Amino acid sequence: MDNKLKTKDLISAGIFGAMYIIVMVATVTVVGFIPITYIFAPFFAGITCGTVYMLYIMKVPKRGAILILSILVGLVILSGTWISGVYAVICGIIAEILFGMGNYKSMKFATASFCAFACTTVGPFLAILIAKDSFLASVVQYYGQEYADKLDALTPSWIILVLIALGIIGGFIGATIGKKILKKHFEKAGVV
Repeated sequence: MDNKLKTKDLISAGIFGAMYIIVMVATVTVVGFIPITYIFAPFFAGITCGTVYMLYIMKVPKRGAILILSILVGLVILSGTWISGVYAVICGIIAEILFGMGNYKSMKFATASFCAFACTTVGPFLAILIAKDSFLASVVQYYGQEYADKLDALTPSWIILVLIALGIIGGFIGATIGKKILKKHFEKAGVV
């Protein structure tokens, strides 16, 4: 199998990147209306983005494809803090390595790959560790003081570990759903 990205692969990366980002942003926007559900954004985004990710990596099973997607996601979540973008790329590298361990074919490694990739949505929360006051000031601007106060109460520094676990669990569920949809619809239609 030729593992080098070609022009059509880069086009697919752009299309799937846009789809992934739209689904991710829509999910985070919907769950972001209430502070307690906002905390669960990595979990819900993992579930909703799983099918897009699984279809993408089956359509473009080549080295570098996941990294491209992580860079695109990182650029979108950079609006919070620079660490979010760097973290997204790190998650992408881990996901790339995991999928590569299965020779870019194994569904088991594809699932593990998305469990790592789903954690990209934890990135914006990293500001809780490095600049919580700035993070909360930003929240006040967008959602108001009451929302920021509730979010502050819900986000001690150790919550990052919980958010990573939620991202992994949501990623596992999303990948499982994605695999079933791939098998039921896309393989029969000859898309993958």
